[in-house]
Order: sequence, then structure tokens, then C-alpha cells
Amino acid sequence: MRAWVDIEMDNLLFNLKKVKAKVPNAEIMGVVKADAYSLGSLEIAKELVNNGVTILAVASLDEAMELRNAGITQEILVLGILLDEEIKQAAQNDIQITVGNFKQIEYIEKNNIGIGIHIKIDTGMGRLGFTPEKGEEVVKYCLNKNLHIMGIYSHLSDADEFNDEADRHTREQISKFEKFDKYKDKVKYLHILNSGGILRFNDGYVGNLVRPGICMYGMLGYERVQELKRVFSVKTKVLSIKTAGEDTRISYGRKGIIKKGETYATIGMGYADGLKKTLSHKSYVLIAEEKCPIIGEICMDMCMVKIPNTLKDKISLGDEVVVLRDDIIEDMEIEHRCACDILTGIGKRIYRVYKRNGQPYLINR
Repeated sequence: MRAWVDIEMDNLLFNLKKVKAKVPNAEIMGVVKADAYSLGSLEIAKELVNNGVTILAVASLDEAMELRNAGITQEILVLGILLDEEIKQAAQNDIQITVGNFKQIEYIEKNNIGIGIHIKIDTGMGRLGFTPEKGEEVVKYCLNKNLHIMGIYSHLSDADEFNDEADRHTREQISKFEKFDKYKDKVKYLHILNSGGILRFNDGYVGNLVRPGICMYGMLGYERVQELKRVFSVKTKVLSIKTAGEDTRISYGRKGIIKKGETYATIGMGYADGLKKTLSHKSYVLIAEEKCPIIGEICMDMCMVKIPNTLKDKISLGDEVVVLRDDIIEDMEIEHRCACDILTGIGKRIYRVYKRNGQPYLINR
């Protein structure tokens, strides 16, 4: 394989148990949108449901249908807003939808569509949903009309930011949502806690469902979570090794410089694979667990890295290279570090290697 990502399923399940321990009275909604953050939604979803998860979340109807077509029968919620023509298809496939505007309710009523809905409340994200005040009106309206409200939920905007202002805003959001606790006997699910909320704001949680996403893979924001285990490691191989006979400029734009006598390697992963071009000169890879800085502009299919003196006599063609991992993401010298952004950029050319007890049991692309 030219490039691949190792996915440690034992560690995924360890992290899932840690999440459950944080909110023992709440059920888990496994968030597998964006192909489970590019780690493979079908295999991750199957692992979750085989270990007690009864409801999954995706971003679009297409993602939900992929799970249904693969034989997954558990509850599925689409977190995004569906258009009219999609609502009927969702109903036909027993897929729950997010309701964030009244036109959706009118369409469901007018066409007598039997579908499970989750009413979205905007407590401070500013993206989708009703204000808490309007949301109460909508909930009462839907209950009076006997529409099938499966849940009421909101989303935290700053739960993975570590500063006083973000913490204040998050607690305000949770406080605004608590007014819907009065409906817990009339709807199946109340949920607001995402990964950051689960790990940092779980005290006194009034909901009965939580939505872990990136924390299942051991991270929050761009940082590792010490009590969680590493799940993913994106890897490639050394394709070329050179020692500069003179000072040499490297890659497009000739912005990288290798001094005479220094050694550098070309590795088989570029920005088309998910090693974003913005990481040029601002990240490193690991070869034999030694840091090798990226030099020059990252190319579409390859990039170059500087080999430290301690490694240059030990490195060989075909050696394994760790390109993306939780600790590497944490160290990236870019302004907008985000584990979700980095992970979801992993390309289709990268093989997904699923492991148990350190041994591969399935390889997908």
C-alpha cells in the first residue's frame, strides 16, 4: 500500500466506554457523519451498534441511505436540514430528520408524512433552529398536532475552547436548553452535549442522550485527551532518499532549502491524500519515531521531509512514515488547528486498515 490509515478498534471501544462513564444516565448517539470523520462510516457504525449504540447521526440523507443500504437498522438522525423532496424518502426509510424551520412542519402536515422529527433549538450557535422561545411554541404546536417528535436538541458552539468566555457561553447555552426538560416525558430524546460538552460540561446534565464525535477518536479540538486512547495513524512510505551535494531548493516555488550535506526524503502522500498544502513548512512526520520536518511546498501526491543526522544512516527506501496522528496534529504550527478538519480531509486513495489486538482484520478503500 502506498498510503493508509491504521484504525485501532479496541481503542475506539475503550473511548466509547469512557464517554459512557462521563454520562452514565444518557444514551449514546454515535456521530458518523463525513464518513465517520474519514475513518469509514460503515465499519465504525457497525462497531458502535455491535457494542450497544442504538442511534446514529449523519449530516445528510445520502449518508443516512448509505447506512440503510448496508443493512444497518438502528435509528438514524440526519443533523442537517432536508428539503421537501428528501423528507418523503427519509420517511420511507425510517430515517429521523431535524426540523429547524416551520415550513418543514407545514410540508409534513400537508402531505401527511409519518416521520420522526427532532426539533432543533438555537441556543447560541447561530446556524440552524428556533430560538428557545419560538422553539417552545413549535414543540407545543407539534404535540397538539400529534406529530411524531422523537427529540429536541441543540448544539454547543464553544465547548472545546479552553477560556473563560467560551466556558461562560457554553453554560449559558446549556441553561437555555434546560427549559425543555419539562418535555422529557413526551419526547424520547433531549440532547445538547457534543464531544466537548461530554468531556467538560457533563455535570448535572438534564438530557438523556449525548453525541460523541471526534472524542471517540481520542481528541477534542486539536488536542489529545489524556484519558482517551489513540485510534488513528495515517501512514505512508519513503520513496526516495537524497543527500544534497550543494545547497538545494526544494519543491514548487523553490521555497524549501536543504543545505549541502543534509539528507532529505520524498514520501508518498500529498495534498490530494489529505496532507493539506497549508502544512508546508509547518508540520512534521515521524520516521522511526523521530521528527522529520516537512520542507518545501507539499505536492499533490508527495512531499519532502528533512532527515535528522541521527536518522540519516538508518533510513531506507520503503520505511514506514507516520504522517498524521493525534500528537502531530497537536503540534501543527497553523492558525486554525482542528482535528475534524484534518481528519475529514483524508482522501479516497488512502486505504483504511481496521485492527483488533494490533492485527488487521479488514482493509477498505
